[in-house]
Amino acid sequence: MDKWLNRLSIFLLVVLGLLFVGAKIHFFTRYGLLGPGAYLEEHWPFWAGMVIVVAVANFLDWIRKRIRGSKPR
Repeated sequence: MDKWLNRLSIFLLVVLGLLFVGAKIHFFTRYGLLGPGAYLEEHWPFWAGMVIVVAVANFLDWIRKRIRGSKPR
């Protein structure tokens, strides 16, 4: 089980990195064309995606700690 949680954590880190890079590319290609308010309205999916990925990663860490804590020593 720990092996799958590690793989899922690595996958989430890759997704987080891709979202971050996508947000930066989006910023540099669109910021000059739009005003600051329009840019923020258009940019929210990147931030929401990053928040969701971090929340899922924290939840997986909590699950990992619960599994390790329930095993007999």
